Amino acid sequence: MLKNYFTLAIKVLGRRKFFTFISLFGISFTLMILMLITAFFQTELGGDAPLGKKDQLVYLDYIETFKQYQDTIPEVDSTMMDGVMRYDTTGFKYEDSGRSMSRGPGSIKFWTTHMEDVPFVKTRTIYTAYQSFDIFINSNKLTFSSTFTDGNFFDIYNFKFLAGGGFGNQQVENQAQVVILSKEACKAYFAIDRDFDAAIGKEITLDRKNYEVIGVINRVNNSFSFLKSDVFIPYTNLPAETLNKERFNGLFSCTFMAESSSKVRNVKEELTKRSKVIPLPNPERHDQLEYYPATFGERYAWTIMRMETPAESYKYALGALIFLLTLFFMLPTLNLINLNISRIMERSSEIGVRKAFGAHSGNILFQFVFENIVLTFIGGIIGFVLAMLLLNAINGSNFLNGTILSFNYKVFIYSFLICLGFGVLSGFLPAWRMSRVHIVNAIKNNQL
Repeated sequence: MLKNYFTLAIKVLGRRKFFTFISLFGISFTLMILMLITAFFQTELGGDAPLGKKDQLVYLDYIETFKQYQDTIPEVDSTMMDGVMRYDTTGFKYEDSGRSMSRGPGSIKFWTTHMEDVPFVKTRTIYTAYQSFDIFINSNKLTFSSTFTDGNFFDIYNFKFLAGGGFGNQQVENQAQVVILSKEACKAYFAIDRDFDAAIGKEITLDRKNYEVIGVINRVNNSFSFLKSDVFIPYTNLPAETLNKERFNGLFSCTFMAESSSKVRNVKEELTKRSKVIPLPNPERHDQLEYYPATFGERYAWTIMRMETPAESYKYALGALIFLLTLFFMLPTLNLINLNISRIMERSSEIGVRKAFGAHSGNILFQFVFENIVLTFIGGIIGFVLAMLLLNAINGSNFLNGTILSFNYKVFIYSFLICLGFGVLSGFLPAWRMSRVHIVNAIKNNQL
C-alpha cells in the first residue's frame, strides 16, 4: 500500500513541476540557512575547547574612569499678579554639561591591587593581545599573533595540548622566557607536521628574544583574538614601562571564573559593588569608576550590538534571533499551506472520482499527507547537500579568517522534524476539507 502511495506521490509531484519546485526550494533553503547559522553559533558559542567552562566565566574587558561636570542655569518663573506679568529669576538648576573620561583595558596595578579575592571567584586571569611578531625564515615572512597572560589562563581555558603543557604562575613571576605555540605556528616555524613533541625544548626567536617552547596546542576554532593567537607568553616578558604603570588604564582585560555557574550572578554583583569603593588615583581629574561585568553570552552580544550595557545587548540580540528564526520558519510554512490549498483545489475532480469508486475519506486524507511527507523528505535531502556544500565552500575559502564551521547533525535532525511537522500540518487542513466534500460537488464544481 505504501509503495502505491509513494509511486502516486512522485507522479503527482512531477505533474506540477512549478509548485513542486517552489515547495522544495522553501524547505531546502530554510534548512540550509538554518544549518549555516547553527554551525556559526556552535563554533562561536559552543562548549568546545577551550570554552568548556564558559558558563562559569565573567568578563571585564574595559574600565572607565570619569568626572561629570555640571553648569548652573538660571530658571525664570512667570506669574500673573493683578493683571501684571511678574518674573522670578532667583531660581537655579544644575545640568550636566560634559564629561572627562578615560576608557580602556585595565593596568597590571589595577587588576593585582583591586581585583584580588573577589567573593565567589575561584580564580581569575589577565591577558592582552599585545602585538604581532614578524619573523623571516628562509626569505619567507611569518606573522605570529600573540597573547601575553598569566598562569591561570590555562586553568580557565581548557586548551587541547598536542604536546607539552602550559606555564604556571611561578614561571610568570620568574619572568621565564617560555612560549606555547599553536599547531599552525609550530608547523610554519619548525617545519614539524605531526610529531609535535619534537618541538618541546626548542627555541623560537621573537623580537630578538629567545623563548623555549613548552607546549603546542590546537588552534582555537572561533573569532576570539586573545584565544586564537599563534603564541602565548608570560606577561612579565613585556617591557617594564608597560608593567609598571600607575594609572588604572592599561593593556589588560580580565576573566573571572566563578566557583560554579550558579555563582556567576553573585560575581557580577560583587564586582559592581567593588567599583563604588575603589579609590581613584587622581580624583581631581576623575572621581568615578564604572565598568560592566558580562557573562560569556553578554560579552559576545555586546561586541555586535554595542548598546549601553552587555546585559541590554544580550536581551535585544536574543530577541532579534528568536524573531528571525520564527519568521524564517513561518514563511516557508505559509508558502506550503497556500501551495497545498491551490494544488488540492485543482485535484477536486480527481478526488470526486476516487470517492465515486469507493475511496474512503481516510484514504484520501492519508494520500495528501503522505505526499507532503515525501516532499519534505526530498527537500530535506536537498537541504542537507546544499548545507554541506556551502559549509565546505566557506571553510575552503578562509572567509572567516581560519574559523572552521562544522555540521551539527543533531540540530539538522531536529530542524528536519520541525519542517516535517509543518509540512504535515500545512497539508492536513486542506486535505481534510477535501476528503469530506460531497462527490457531486467535487466533480461538478471542481472546488472545495
